[in-house]
Amino acid sequence: MAVNTRTEYALRALIEMIDADGGQISAQKICERQHLPKKYVEHLLGALKAAKLIISSAGAHGGYILAKKAEETTLLDVMEAVDDASMLSCAGDRERFCLGLGCQFSPFFDELSAKQRKLFQSYNLKKIHKIYKGDKK
Repeated sequence: MAVNTRTEYALRALIEMIDADGGQISAQKICERQHLPKKYVEHLLGALKAAKLIISSAGAHGGYILAKKAEETTLLDVMEAVDDASMLSCAGDRERFCLGLGCQFSPFFDELSAKQRKLFQSYNLKKIHKIYKGDKK
């Protein structure tokens, strides 16, 4: 499964928040550091805020911070926040993908989806940050 740009850009923004070391960081600064389009990132930050993964404050010295410790937010949380948690399960869109109600692949895809969810939950922002920074430990 490929992770789409919504998840990648959201992770890049969250990495910048971690690097801000508890301080706030503006959307502008995130975009400058990560070379990302500001309008797109602002949309993603809104989704992350709605999911209560980040907190924002307005004003000249405002910005964004993580709402929880980095180890408490999983990759799956981020994916769900930015609407990128489409799993291989065909349960949600059987009419589009299945040939009929008796699809024999459904149990296989449901099992695969459960394993994906578990894998995505096993990565938290702290772990992702360490990998991103080149620390494989």
